[in-house]
Amino acid sequence: MKKLLLILICCTIQTTSLLAQIAGAFTTFENFGSRLSDNSVFKSWKNETIILPFLINTDSESDFTVKLSFDSKNFKTELLQLHLVEGDISAGNCGEAISNGNFEKKMFPDRAEVLTNNTFKVEGKTNYGLVKIQGLNKLKSGKYPLTLLFTQAGIEHKMKAVIHVIDRNLPDFSSLNYEIDFWQFPLSISTYHALVPYSSEHWNKIALMFDQLKGINQGVVTTSIFYDLYNTSVKPLEQMMIQVCKKKDGSFTYNYSIFEKYVELAVSKGISKEIAVHNLFPWNLTYFYFDEASGQIKTFTSEPGTPEYKAFWKPFLIDFASFLKSKKWMDKTVFWIDERDFSMTENLIHFVKEIEPKFKFGYSGTFSSTLSEEIFDYSLSSNIILEPNQLAARISKGYKTTIYTSCFEVQPNMLIASNYEDIYFLVMLSRAHGYDGMLRWAFNLWSPQIMKSALFSDLPSGDSHFVYPDGQVSLRYLLLKDALEEVLKADQKANLSKTQELITSHTRYFLRNNQTERSSMVRAMKNYLND
Repeated sequence: MKKLLLILICCTIQTTSLLAQIAGAFTTFENFGSRLSDNSVFKSWKNETIILPFLINTDSESDFTVKLSFDSKNFKTELLQLHLVEGDISAGNCGEAISNGNFEKKMFPDRAEVLTNNTFKVEGKTNYGLVKIQGLNKLKSGKYPLTLLFTQAGIEHKMKAVIHVIDRNLPDFSSLNYEIDFWQFPLSISTYHALVPYSSEHWNKIALMFDQLKGINQGVVTTSIFYDLYNTSVKPLEQMMIQVCKKKDGSFTYNYSIFEKYVELAVSKGISKEIAVHNLFPWNLTYFYFDEASGQIKTFTSEPGTPEYKAFWKPFLIDFASFLKSKKWMDKTVFWIDERDFSMTENLIHFVKEIEPKFKFGYSGTFSSTLSEEIFDYSLSSNIILEPNQLAARISKGYKTTIYTSCFEVQPNMLIASNYEDIYFLVMLSRAHGYDGMLRWAFNLWSPQIMKSALFSDLPSGDSHFVYPDGQVSLRYLLLKDALEEVLKADQKANLSKTQELITSHTRYFLRNNQTERSSMVRAMKNYLND
């Protein structure tokens, strides 16, 4: 009996000790994974949305429940779990390391899911989450204590922090003078969810995508004449955004109904500054149409400028111009060309403008002073420096200039393996250059396994997506929005010489190749803005 009692006591001590190992702490994006002491202070402006990252360690596989205790009267609060997603740390070179089989894999806390019933699903010994807080305008300045209570298998653990609201009002996000342009892939949505393209269910999810885009101040709706920006495979006619049909007599007709609905839905969601139209000069130089005589989708390949190219595109450009004018969309429509040959691009622009002079063009790639004369919306990779007189010439014409990150830029970047502070750096770098914002080539190009793995056949992880299916966003998306609020703060202090000095400091060239120095720059800016 004594032996049995002793065994029970030992088992109880061992079990209690095991469960008691649950421990958590708030951390920072500057040093993600570090542990802050209890009651650490986080500064915030009134009306600002702040995100507090935390981590929980446990040896138990049981799920947590989480309870947030906070003065919620003048705050909006939300709890999110950061799910681990498999990714590579090749960090660039457009997947060269992947194709060679020479890269490391790691699990990254990137997929952000709003908690249901305050339940936190355990995914390993270390688990990550966020507290998302927005202090309203009528909030009084002061210090507000916050407590997270975790309960797991009968064991409780508390984490505490303090939100210090300073006496500064952040303007409404809609007043932000900084544009984001993420290119959209609506057919990726229908493919992932196995939905009939442009069915009512698909349109509902497209509407959700536009809501997410508006959340980061997107002003551009991405459209394509055929299936998407790259058209890597033949699909049915009904999946074309603009249905191009060749009649038996050789003439062409164009059905704009999907294009029209897509743009109108974007406009209804507040995305109405620009209609970007792709496919005049695609990477694969391939063009599609439904051939009425054969009842099949036909393709042909041609560089711009050939007789075959002009014969195909001229009737479209005439008809499209008429359609756009009828919708009063001509002034906001921009034909986009992505990293294509300068000379061919210039010749293409001249061909199009001979048909309709009001058409505008956008271009992403390296800089050409000659091409710049013709490009309304020019996006330069972040490692290119535009001379002041070149930018002044663009501004004088009312042109738009942005930066973008591409997979060949190892750092700084916004990949799943990039340093979180790089998002803040890139956003402020664009502002420091005097540009209008930032472009990124893919918002939601998903693989079938995207909820668990961001490994892509020929791209570094995270390059092709910034959000996940089912309305979930990424941690990078939330950090981008936070970085845009930093721009709002800087705008409020723009008349101070210290503000301009710090913003200009982002342009120092060595920062692009030195993560430590970039991090110091970001932290200096954050600390100054919250003084």
